[in-house]
This record gives sequence, structure tokens and C-alpha cells, in this order.
Amino acid sequence: MKSSKLIKEASLAAVILLLMMFCGINTAAAKNTADTADKWQYEFTIYGWLPSLDGTIKYDVPPGSGSNVSLDVSDLLDSLNFVFMGTFVAQKNKLSYAVDLIYMDVSNSKSTDITVGPGQGVPLGVHAGLGLKTWVVTGHVGYDVMQTDKARMAVFGGVRYLDLSTDISIDINGPAPPNPPPSYLSGSNDFWDGIVGIKGGIMLNENWYIPYYVDIGTGQSKFTWQLYAGIGYNFSWGDIRLAYRYLEYDQDDDKLVQDLKLYGPQLGIGFRF
Repeated sequence: MKSSKLIKEASLAAVILLLMMFCGINTAAAKNTADTADKWQYEFTIYGWLPSLDGTIKYDVPPGSGSNVSLDVSDLLDSLNFVFMGTFVAQKNKLSYAVDLIYMDVSNSKSTDITVGPGQGVPLGVHAGLGLKTWVVTGHVGYDVMQTDKARMAVFGGVRYLDLSTDISIDINGPAPPNPPPSYLSGSNDFWDGIVGIKGGIMLNENWYIPYYVDIGTGQSKFTWQLYAGIGYNFSWGDIRLAYRYLEYDQDDDKLVQDLKLYGPQLGIGFRF
């Protein structure tokens, strides 16, 4: 288990490092061609996104027994412990590179209902504590297919990496004694998916504009898609954007977390250089 987790963390670190190195190479190239008409432009955005979470977590109880515990994530998670979210974009002419990083650590405990057993199972009352740590790293290469004073649209392709780690404690209050002792379970899954999509912006006037982004993908996930749209205001140093973001994963029934959805308003501040 430890070696598997180490491999996952090393893989994630390698992806981030390679993307940063790639962007670093582009930065060096931009400096070397500063006297040319075409220059690299960069934007780093820090944003706050406190999404609602929906989904289902399944554990084998006991492991390998075929029985499972199903938990509705939205019933349990409402305490955000730590979050980091940011996006880096490099663009020259019609070509762009982007890296988006999300890390969330959330937890909560409460009394709820679970389903235990094969098939539809038997509903039981429990007091459950759940912790969920999530990495979502997206990297893509884009190409502008439309560039005007009023609008910009780019098509892109890339990869998205999702890593989920959960820890749960369950104290079951069954319909009849004796009740089982408290259970302490943990699990993790990671997924690599290829994505394609479009992104861009529509200018309303000199400062106000509408940013948009949509992607779809598949791979180790059955299906994943993301939507982002809102309103932004340009300054000389960057911009501020208020938008709505929706990210969904559809997983197989045998996966730890299924039909995971993250959605809610997002506020971002971008710095151009």
C-alpha cells in the first residue's frame, strides 16, 4: 500500500515538474527572442473555488467479502481543511500551454444512513467520520482558431490526473444487537484521462468580457467533463473573474469513488507578465 501510494505521488510530482520545466523552457525562449515582434505572454491565476461535492464512496466490508458500504459524499463533507488552486498559461501567437492545479483536503463527521450488503443492501444508522484528499492536475496544449478584437476561441487537447485518498471511521447502530465494533477504513484511486475541448473569451467592451472553457475526456475514467463560464474585468496588470465551474467524473461500479461531482462559484485574480 505504501509503495503504491509512493508511486502515485512520484507520478504526480513528475507530471508537475515536467510541465513546469516545459513552461520554463518557453520562458527562456521568450527572453532570447525579446527583440522579435512575437513574444511569449504569461498569466498566473490564483482562484478560490469552494465547490459542493456529490458522489458515492464504496468500501468492501470486510475486504474481499463482496459486501460494501455506500456513503453520499455531500452528506458528510462540509469542512474544508486546506485548499490550493492555481492556473498558469503561456501563449505566443496562436499557440498556448496551460497547467491547472487543484488540491483539496476536506473532512467532517456526522450521523447518517449507509447501505451494507450485496445488491440493494440493508440500510443502517451510523456515525461516520470521513476525510477526503483530492489532487486534480490538468495540462493541455491549445491553438487559436479565431482571434479578433471581439472574441477568441482555441481548441485544445491534453491530460487530466485525478488522485483521491479517503479515510473513514464508521460506528454502526444496527436494528438489533450485537452491533459490530467501529470500523476504520482507507482507500485511494488515481485516474489518467485524455481530454479535448474549447476555451476563449468574448469581449463586451474595452474591459468587460465573458470567459468560457469546456472539456470532455475518457481513459481510466469512464467519462469526465468540465465546464467554466462567467464574467471578467481587465486591468493593465491582469484581470478579475467571477465564474461558475463544474467538474464531473463517472467511474465504474467497482471504483472507490463513483460519479464524483464538484461544482460552485469561483473567483480568480490573474496576473499577466
